[in-house]
Amino acid sequence: MQRLLLTGGCGYLGQELVRRAPVRGWEVRATWFSRPPQGAAEWVQADVRDAEAMAGAAMDVQAVIHTAYRQGEGEWETNADGSAVVAAASRGARLIHISTDLVFDGRRGRYRENDPFAPVGSYGRSKAEAERRVAQLHPEATIARTSLIYGGAEPGPQERLAATGTRFFVDEIRSPVQVGDLASALLDLLEHDLAGPLHVGGADDVSRFDFAVLLGADPESIERAQTTPERAPDVSLDSSRAAELLPTRLRGVYEVLSNSDVRFAR
Repeated sequence: MQRLLLTGGCGYLGQELVRRAPVRGWEVRATWFSRPPQGAAEWVQADVRDAEAMAGAAMDVQAVIHTAYRQGEGEWETNADGSAVVAAASRGARLIHISTDLVFDGRRGRYRENDPFAPVGSYGRSKAEAERRVAQLHPEATIARTSLIYGGAEPGPQERLAATGTRFFVDEIRSPVQVGDLASALLDLLEHDLAGPLHVGGADDVSRFDFAVLLGADPESIERAQTTPERAPDVSLDSSRAAELLPTRLRGVYEVLSNSDVRFAR
């Protein structure tokens, strides 16, 4: 049986991959840092910034999916420096590096893989630098750019925000992807020797306001806000290449969440 290393195994996407990978025939080894691990895997406590720890974690694995990240304090060290450490430790193994739509400036939307990135925020800048370093250290790696992730077995960051937030942007557009769809697509991708970026967003582009409503927020109780200059307004992704390449269908948010009880904000 082939062995797969998952960084960030306790994260929202990581947990989904831990559940799904064994069904695909992978023996899973997963790293964790601060959150106690759950799920059937060989768990290794490791900091992705620690070269020695990551070299040990990556020993004797055939593939690596790097999901670990940080947003906010310490994001550069974890996202840029840590991704370089993981890429170096993964040499000789298949590597899928998870990136973000926020590497783009959001001036036009429907971004394709060959569009130049120009992040406007600190998180996007850290992820853009991570992409540069991964491409240099592990040229065969796939850089899988995705969007907002939702729809897991337990409420995730987007569901919690919809439940507690009070202001949502009506002019900030994303391509949300259901976490199970994304995990399945990434496992599909392990079977392909694809180097460079690939977009794996959901099929529908929606505003942050509409997305919150789809996730259960009351449109009468939340404020419709306009985006600000330090934010990227439209970072929607064109994921048509992934749709042609992978058997897993990356469904749109309307298909996943629409039902008779949902009220749509317009």
